[in-house]
Amino acid sequence: MSIGVETLAQFYERTNQEIPAELLTTGASRSHFNVRQRCYLRKPTPYNRRDYYKICLITGKGVHISNGVTTEISGSAIILSNPTVPGSFEAICERQGGFYCLFNDTFLQNSIRHDVKYQSALFNENIEPVLHLNQEETEKFRRLFIELEGLREGNYAYKNDMIRSILQVIILETIRIRGLVADSAAHERLISRFFALLNQQFPVDSPENPLRLLTPAAYADQLNIHVNHLNNVVKRTTGKTSRDIIHERIIAEAKTLLMNTDWDAAEIAYSLGFLYPSHFNKYFKQHTLTTPLLFRQEERSLQLNV
Repeated sequence: MSIGVETLAQFYERTNQEIPAELLTTGASRSHFNVRQRCYLRKPTPYNRRDYYKICLITGKGVHISNGVTTEISGSAIILSNPTVPGSFEAICERQGGFYCLFNDTFLQNSIRHDVKYQSALFNENIEPVLHLNQEETEKFRRLFIELEGLREGNYAYKNDMIRSILQVIILETIRIRGLVADSAAHERLISRFFALLNQQFPVDSPENPLRLLTPAAYADQLNIHVNHLNNVVKRTTGKTSRDIIHERIIAEAKTLLMNTDWDAAEIAYSLGFLYPSHFNKYFKQHTLTTPLLFRQEERSLQLNV
């Protein structure tokens, strides 16, 4: 049986909601965030992957299936839905409550530290996505979702920055409750050193000071370990390869530079370690399905219309 991928637009169609205007445009991925109160649904949600992130505060009995693993929920729980992991939920009683929020990578804008991200089931497919809550924890998350609701409906100029901050609090709180994920103290130290080395390269402040470390082998050399060992530890701890993590960070920095500087594509390419602008254009399109120029034009047009 093939497993489909549900888009944000398809989610709104499936739940009989109006599709937000930003999801009807073509081109670069539009920034999107939404938060809603949960209600009882008679049918289980489709078992599929998504092109968005979803955090649910569940109150009421239900069954969650993720990657073929079934988890019963009898009280309250947080479900962190990783886009790459297929999942579904079925309510088994009509008394359902709580909240859910949806957002995409573009909305996050690299606001979550990479070493933090991979301690969360939202980004790490190796972590159980369901986190059972006690009454005090449920109330804390409920207040955070209510705050998200208020910000979502408001017109405050920096509301999206505040929303990202609250999302970060929710993610960090789930990590705190579950506890840090690490196979051993030695692996934890290696992961910390890897991310520290990665973080030292960003943000990029000048084309005259380009990125130096672009491959897992380059990081392994700096850490004085074999690249296979680095790849194995990173994959086991984060659920992603070291190459994927490096690529994600470079693309996130490229988007930041395109949106917030007047550097031309060649300057950005050189600052990110590319010898030729054409290589950067190909790399960016491979990871974002658009060109750097179109991404900049569409994002700036969107900012003018906000």
